[in-house]
Amino acid sequence: MSGVGPGDAWEDHYLSATHDFAKQCAELRDSNPFDLPALENIIVCLATDLWDRGFSKSEIKAAFETAVSSLVKYGAGENRRGDKGRE
Repeated sequence: MSGVGPGDAWEDHYLSATHDFAKQCAELRDSNPFDLPALENIIVCLATDLWDRGFSKSEIKAAFETAVSSLVKYGAGENRRGDKGRE
């Protein structure tokens, strides 16, 4: 018995995918040659692509709202990682 549950590979896959996506978003923001809000444009396209792939508007909205509300606990009062060290 390996001790690996049936959902472990799925969890590893989605965590890796989200990490890679976040890294790509940061790279796009840092290399953005336009006067456009990079993350806003990325998220608009992401939401559209999710809808095109069968997610409902209510599912997409609920997921984003849950993600932002989770940042309150995760971020411990910081608006951006490292903000407290910059004060």
